[in-house]
Amino acid sequence: MLTETRIRYVILAFLVYLLSVYLFAVRWQQVLSSIGHDLKATDLLPILFGAIFVNNLTPANRTGGEPLRMLWVNKRFGISYTDAFITILFERLVEVIPIILLLFYVLYFVPSLEIKFLPQKNILTLNSTYLLLFASLATGILIWIFRKRFTVLLKDIKQNWKKLHKSFIPALLLSSGVWILDIVRLQLIALALNLNLSLHIIASVSILYLLLGLLPITPGGLGIVEGGLVSLLLYFGLSLASSGSFVFLERFISFGLSSLIGFLYLFYYGGSEIWKNIKLQ
Repeated sequence: MLTETRIRYVILAFLVYLLSVYLFAVRWQQVLSSIGHDLKATDLLPILFGAIFVNNLTPANRTGGEPLRMLWVNKRFGISYTDAFITILFERLVEVIPIILLLFYVLYFVPSLEIKFLPQKNILTLNSTYLLLFASLATGILIWIFRKRFTVLLKDIKQNWKKLHKSFIPALLLSSGVWILDIVRLQLIALALNLNLSLHIIASVSILYLLLGLLPITPGGLGIVEGGLVSLLLYFGLSLASSGSFVFLERFISFGLSSLIGFLYLFYYGGSEIWKNIKLQ
């Protein structure tokens, strides 16, 4: 299957991925600007790629990358840890909106979706409705356990809301744009393999990718993400060769190439010192 790959679509998918990271940089720049830190998006781009590299080395998506962002922007631009943390938290809160909308779209068009992480053994099978209820319950439990921390975080957001609200619409539009580009990238990968995947299948892959990446099991979700995505595509009727090729190309771009770029940025900007500092935090 991979031998028949149309390279031009893979290149386009990679360029779309780069554009999505740039939109992340623009979004952060807009939020930082709203609280008085005037930076260029290109100044933040190396930080974001560095964070992606660290995320790919740590279990649970963004557990390592976000502290790196705070440390790096503090060391390079003198932005306080508090301001960096608040802007990143605000970004994530805004990003929840398009994610929820996309999740509802998936659940509406695929009401009987079953996610089989280990299809050969036919275990860990969840109906999509049960998955949503389980995710909601788990979120509620986590909020209850860490309610004191959440109270402090929400208080910080509230205190800075008058400034942050100026960037709400730009952040929301940019977040939505990133998720649209995610769909476009996945569709380009499908075209590279001459696969005809409908929008609800692509959206399902995008959402499942996010959910699996959040599981604190393996670095960068290695094995978990690939197995889950292949299983999902098998469920939708693709062959094992097609499913494996699709997931391989996607991970080659979003994990392999992104990690390489992030490593190069970290190396260029003194990554060893930054890495030592982040481990001491």
